[in-house]
Amino acid sequence: MTACSATPSKPAPSAAPATQPAATASRPAVAVTRPTIAVTRPAKTDCAKASARDFDGDGRDDIAIGYVGPVGRVHVLSADKVITIPTPPGNRSKGFGWSVTMAKVNDDDCIDVIVGAPGHTVAGKTQAGAVYILYGGAAAPPGKLVSLRPEEDANFGDSVTAYGDLIAIGAPNEQPGGAVYLARKGSVIRRITQETSGVPGTSEPNDHFGGHLALGPLARGGVGLMIGATDEYQDGPGRQDNDSLDEPFGAVTVLHEVTAAKLTGVRLPLPKDKDGKPCGGFGRSLAYVPHAGPAALAEGCSLLQFYDFDLNPTRTVTIPATAWDGALAASTDGQVAVLWSDHNDPTLLFLSPKDPAKDRRISGDYLRNAIQDGITFSGTRLVVGLDWTADVAIIDPATERAELVKAATGQLFAISIAG
Repeated sequence: MTACSATPSKPAPSAAPATQPAATASRPAVAVTRPTIAVTRPAKTDCAKASARDFDGDGRDDIAIGYVGPVGRVHVLSADKVITIPTPPGNRSKGFGWSVTMAKVNDDDCIDVIVGAPGHTVAGKTQAGAVYILYGGAAAPPGKLVSLRPEEDANFGDSVTAYGDLIAIGAPNEQPGGAVYLARKGSVIRRITQETSGVPGTSEPNDHFGGHLALGPLARGGVGLMIGATDEYQDGPGRQDNDSLDEPFGAVTVLHEVTAAKLTGVRLPLPKDKDGKPCGGFGRSLAYVPHAGPAALAEGCSLLQFYDFDLNPTRTVTIPATAWDGALAASTDGQVAVLWSDHNDPTLLFLSPKDPAKDRRISGDYLRNAIQDGITFSGTRLVVGLDWTADVAIIDPATERAELVKAATGQLFAISIAG
């Protein structure tokens, strides 16, 4: 399914520059455990003094943590307290908390938390999925988003991302090959598949289009959308017979202005290893890097590819690791972090999109318990989701000091984070 069903609005991106190894020098991070903190429920709050990612209006950025367990749950870590979000009715064992992000949905200054429940039953259709809007400052009861065409086993809400008030929601198992939905101001406004005019590719069974997403600003204004199709086959034009094919490599589609009346986009070239062989796992982790452009991991080659805003490759970084399960995050000031969650040899890198001299590697025993896809920035601090002894590690890149925080009790395990 590599052929484009529509002509890209820009020339195909140029070949990648020479691959550069990431920094290998490593310093162990100092890790300390934060004492037990108070647990509260959401309370109506004046948001006038809220910071940029502030859920409760206290003037400090917050961190949202999604948990799986007998009943999914979401906690918001806010300075010296944990805000426990009541799980909406009908979500026992429905995956509430499987995915989380933050957005400015309404017009107040508090950030809102967006929560995926991909196993939620909608109109009698099991596993159709739903997404909940938890309004900051307890400004309103939770809102609920569902697919424009609910479908059994579609898993709407399996992935969520946001930029400003625009939310992108993945339904990677919607037939035939997955779909992405856009929402704004509490309503779903658009459905996108590989059959949508202007979107490259062809929908095929089990592509999982929409399994991973990233929204971000474009150099000339507007918002771009990166879409990972993690089980896409790169084997020629037309619809493919997946039963006769080898392991999929994955694919990344970039839509240039996702709110435009007419969509235009390109399929990024599949990265290759040093021997010229295609890399698998392309599209499993994506990010828009402010002031730089998109970035995507190709896990099969332990490779990170940076692009400029015209989608030309700018820097190719090989990661000193062999494990899959890589995760990528970018901060608002242009920092980039990559975590390879190998239990035996976890790798955490802080990278520059342009200057290899600024690359750093951090180590620490706590990283052995990192969850898959579990990193995000909260301001300039990196947050890593953890299993077992703590729920998150909050890392200051300047000092490399890590603060370990346990926010949940009982049979709850962190599965997603947002900051």
